[in-house]
Amino acid sequence: MNAENEDQPKRRAKPVDFDQLYPGRFIKAGELLGKKVTLTIADVDLEDLMGEDNKPKAKATLTFKETEKQMVMCKTNGICLKAMFGKKLSDWVGKRITIFPDTWNGEPAIRIWGSPDLEEESEVEIALPRRRPFKKTMHRTAKAQRAEPDQQTSEAPGP
Repeated sequence: MNAENEDQPKRRAKPVDFDQLYPGRFIKAGELLGKKVTLTIADVDLEDLMGEDNKPKAKATLTFKETEKQMVMCKTNGICLKAMFGKKLSDWVGKRITIFPDTWNGEPAIRIWGSPDLEEESEVEIALPRRRPFKKTMHRTAKAQRAEPDQQTSEAPGP
């Protein structure tokens, strides 16, 4: 490595979405740039994260093989993963999921589209407190969608 290059700031991809201006440790919907992205689950965890009321709240998080970025998992996404891969969390590790940007109550959100590891499409009923149940289809996605590490375009969000 050249000594001149060590003093240069790290060059990043040019941002095209507001969410890219303020990177953090979690994937944001805007970082997906309107595309579906397939990632491999490396770990599932539960951590205390600050809520909108500035109080810690237990939240499920996913870690992926292809990126350092993690995903905070809402209950809808958790129900979808349980329907696809079962109730035992260790069975989720190594499975691939395809995520996409969506909206929830007018706010950007990340949702699960499906997985290349599914044998066929399946319908999942989402029943949340104080909401009418609704259905989502989990799609069998193409294996060619797999994200490559360290790409900041449409494949894997993050560094």
